[in-house]
Amino acid sequence: MNTIKKLIFALLALPVLLTGCDKNFDEINTSPNSTTSVPTPYIMTYAQRELGFYLYDVWRSGRQSSIACQHLAQRNYTSEDRYLFRQEVTDGFFRNTYFINQSFQDIINLNTNEATKGDMAAYGDNSVQIATAKLMQIWSVQLLAETFGDVPYTEAWQATTKVMPKYDKQSELFPKLLADAKTAVDALKAASKGWTQGDIIYKGDLSKWIKFGNSLRLRLVVRMSKNKSDWKTAAQAIIAEGVMTSNADNAIIKFTGAGAPNEAPFYNGFIVSKRNDFTITKQFALLLRGLNDTDKNYVNPFGIEDPRFKVYIGEANYDTGRKMGVPYGMLDAATGAFVNANSAEVINYTRTPTPLIIQANFWSTFLDYPTVCFLKSEVNDFDKTNLEAGIRASLAMWGANVDEAYITAVLAKYDAATTEGKKEIVLTQKYIHLFMQGFEAWAEYRRTGYPKSIVKPGEVTYNGVTFVTANATGTDIVPRLKYDTNEYTLNKANVEAAATSIGGDAYTTKLWWAK
Repeated sequence: MNTIKKLIFALLALPVLLTGCDKNFDEINTSPNSTTSVPTPYIMTYAQRELGFYLYDVWRSGRQSSIACQHLAQRNYTSEDRYLFRQEVTDGFFRNTYFINQSFQDIINLNTNEATKGDMAAYGDNSVQIATAKLMQIWSVQLLAETFGDVPYTEAWQATTKVMPKYDKQSELFPKLLADAKTAVDALKAASKGWTQGDIIYKGDLSKWIKFGNSLRLRLVVRMSKNKSDWKTAAQAIIAEGVMTSNADNAIIKFTGAGAPNEAPFYNGFIVSKRNDFTITKQFALLLRGLNDTDKNYVNPFGIEDPRFKVYIGEANYDTGRKMGVPYGMLDAATGAFVNANSAEVINYTRTPTPLIIQANFWSTFLDYPTVCFLKSEVNDFDKTNLEAGIRASLAMWGANVDEAYITAVLAKYDAATTEGKKEIVLTQKYIHLFMQGFEAWAEYRRTGYPKSIVKPGEVTYNGVTFVTANATGTDIVPRLKYDTNEYTLNKANVEAAATSIGGDAYTTKLWWAK
């Protein structure tokens, strides 16, 4: 992939300006063997990889989404755990996600422009390249909207005509994303030739892209369930069209090994940068171990240790009795004292052999089959069949022991549960599965209120210590991040309108789909 990046930069280099003039200068100084545009496969590879690395690194994932959903806690500097987010990190997240998505727009433009689309057709049907690039944009914009609120979409990536794009209202944006995903899927169904190269997610497999597109539509519909009265009917129609059916359909970026740009982002943060900043929370560890949390009087719905626990923390921790997570949301001094006092029991991700999540070939997940199973369960009134399918698929995806005793125990709890209890079991299993997909786990908690293991502001996190936030977020976990501060200079009128629309550019503002 280093070669790819070098080629991209070479192709984008400006022509050398020669001194002096000559007759037929333009013709003489135009190489007949040089391309006038970057071939789309190189753009697709670059953009897919950038999304898979940038949004899943120790900043966007580690210190934002995985912290917000309480999968992870920081061991040393707990500012973000207490919602004192570094605004410069948030600014970069907003801005750079749009920069990456400009590459997908370049693919769309090159396959639309009459002067270039003929050449681009060598790499797959023009319609396929357009549709797959659009699906990646839809995926990214949904993530941005679920982080900030109203965001640019319909006028985004139009630098020559819309220098200051408007922010689409969430109530209009989500239906628009849903409709555009449907258009993309229909284009893929009508196509004959997928990507011939450059697609590192599905290697040009049209059937898998169609399943991804439909699964993305399903997720969008379920996310709007509080605001869309016919959401179940719409979801069932999408399921009938064909969503993911196995882990072979998972949309992932699988990193290949040490060395940039091929290494996984958490490997880069832990091993290359030699940091040891994160451990799973005490609350998540207890949930995985099947234990109650007496600090907040939480009763574990399963009462049995999860086979994924050993995978999530690594055998080097598990086999030596290091099964203790870090209490979420304590001050730096209290957290440091806890880690030091329990050094023989606290999970340490730098112990070798290293756990899966910080290995160089770990993957970044955009959307997967186990998640689809849990979505289908919810559509079908939290049914047991899709719950079991989701658990089995999750265990297999994580490489955990498919423990029949565990599955039987969970299903027995489900059978004995009330209607609300069944809902809790499905959504809590979904949360467990979504480890290392922090943005999705954070969004689902804000939509559903599950799992109940999460500690809220004002509740006891450990041994009488109360979780006190550095910034007010109301009575629940942080509902959003603040807009990019640069927008107040570069796109002032539109970002101010968006801030008013959502109810204020503050950490306390709940988003449209979560209300």
